[in-house]
Amino acid sequence: MEMQDNKKNVLLVSMPFADTSIPSIQLGLLESVLKNHQINAQSLHLYVKAADYYGLHNYNNLISMHSDASLAEMIFTKYIYSMHWSEKKEQIKDFYEKNIAKDGNLFSFEDYEKVTDEFFNHTISNIKWDTFDVIGFTLNYGQILPSLAVAKYLKTNFPSITIICGGSAVTGDLGTRFIDAFPWIDYVVSGEGEEALVQFINDPTSIGTIPNLIYRKDDTIIKNNTAEYIDLNTLPYPDFTSYFQLLNTCHPEIQQYYHLYGRIPIELSRGCWWNKCSFCNLNVQHKKYREKMIDRFCNELEFLSNTYKMLTFQVIANTLPFHDYRQLCHQLTALKKDFNLYIEARAGRLQRIDYSLLKKAGFHHIQTGIESFSSSYLKKMNKGVNLIDNIAVLKYCKEQHIQNHYNIITQFPNEDENDFLETKKTIDVFQQYLDPPQISKFIITYGSTIYDHLDLYNIKKVKPTKTDTLKFPTHILQKNFMFYYQFEKESDTPSNDWISLIETWKKDKKHHEQQCWSSDESYDHMVFFYIDGKEFLKIYDKRFGGQIDLYTLNSIERKIFLACQEVLSFNKLKEIFYDTSEEQVKNILSSFVEQRICFKENDLYLSLPIQLNSRFYSNEININEKFLEDIPVI
Repeated sequence: MEMQDNKKNVLLVSMPFADTSIPSIQLGLLESVLKNHQINAQSLHLYVKAADYYGLHNYNNLISMHSDASLAEMIFTKYIYSMHWSEKKEQIKDFYEKNIAKDGNLFSFEDYEKVTDEFFNHTISNIKWDTFDVIGFTLNYGQILPSLAVAKYLKTNFPSITIICGGSAVTGDLGTRFIDAFPWIDYVVSGEGEEALVQFINDPTSIGTIPNLIYRKDDTIIKNNTAEYIDLNTLPYPDFTSYFQLLNTCHPEIQQYYHLYGRIPIELSRGCWWNKCSFCNLNVQHKKYREKMIDRFCNELEFLSNTYKMLTFQVIANTLPFHDYRQLCHQLTALKKDFNLYIEARAGRLQRIDYSLLKKAGFHHIQTGIESFSSSYLKKMNKGVNLIDNIAVLKYCKEQHIQNHYNIITQFPNEDENDFLETKKTIDVFQQYLDPPQISKFIITYGSTIYDHLDLYNIKKVKPTKTDTLKFPTHILQKNFMFYYQFEKESDTPSNDWISLIETWKKDKKHHEQQCWSSDESYDHMVFFYIDGKEFLKIYDKRFGGQIDLYTLNSIERKIFLACQEVLSFNKLKEIFYDTSEEQVKNILSSFVEQRICFKENDLYLSLPIQLNSRFYSNEININEKFLEDIPVI
């Protein structure tokens, strides 16, 4: 297929089931890039319109973690594979009722089907599709079937329209398999799409040289070479005007929800500088880690904030900047805006002082890649962090009132009973006062280390997920285009009750928070904390029963305790307290561990109680920023 006219009208579409509270960064950025090259481009955030049809409550529950957006999209198979739908409808209904609407908080399957029909009919009937020459769909989690359904309708009724797809669902070789499975898709961009899309629109005669492009030629699927990596500092600011225009046509409830809980995405980096976790496939999506310059990022943030009158932002990055995270905090603080920022972070790199800087800069929400509280499990995941680092993160966030939205991954194919028992033993010392996680059941991702080395992880073979068998006919699944896979084990492993463990944690924490005296004092509502008297220090412990355990530390005990507010090795502590005998330092640390006011992993130590006041360690302790920079981190 070749296009003869350079003056093309382009429509970029993001389908359900994306989160309505955040505009699509893909659409906002691509639209801006195309316009910068004088290309007529528009964006359509149709997931917002879907929420308008389903109702905010139903839509949010459909995409929530306990149901999962990939489940919600199953119903769209009826517009693509009618025979398959007829055969599987009752199974899909049963799956919906048992896995999505199991808590009785969603509309019935019959109503779900009815409203989906209304939304789909609105989509194909009320948009002037034939006024566009090229229509692009962004394919991320939960958007595949809705996008395929609309694309198939367009190719059937407007065959001259060019359909192009991009996104994480078609990364790497998945793009080749995807275009092979769905003949109504003309082109796929596998990887970064900015340069490819511009060249595709402006110079369609150069199909063979467009980077990252996949297409058909004489019944053969061609995949062009990968592009050079984009310098993020050269990209224009994203344009989210179309999102807000559509939002303003929706029910007032949806508009109000956005103004209360919505956020604007802003890109900070691509890829991950660690990029070695065994379960992760970022090495396929982004082979090279890149980040924006801090000045550029802050200027963009201020521009977007002023343009859309917003202060809440989702920072798109797999971690904070590798080197300049403190500079980032200082410059954000200097903007003097009441930001509410969300970002992902990595344990083991940041120090305690950094969480104070993050909070001051406006980072009120963090998702740390904790994944486990078992050292053996962390090694299986190749996380590159210590167990003690994960505990430190939760403590630091608690002190700074930063909400950490973290997960633990369970049911690895080589999970054993020791992984579970170690986790249980670990959390026993802090589950009464530190925040519990969400459980993320392990599933294999295409291109991850585990996917590429099944035999090393007790996996006999991979197979389509249950939901994919309901979504697609068998002959389509055989194209092997799926992003997620289930697996069969080589040998059986113990069945560990992670759900009960985490539910007990949640109940235990709530119970201890409620066991407070009738007082307005702030410390009355804390479970495990300390107050500093300069020459002494007092620790209050309500973790293990109604009785309050009180520990009063003398001068040298206090100094060692405060030093261990950072994760420090015994050798570092000996270096700091060179004027105290090694035996005395060892004995003090042993008593701390025995009393469970300090956590020990190998030769590393961490003090566990929360500081009641927001001050940090006294200047008399020889721990300064230069010293912290000298601490080796992974």
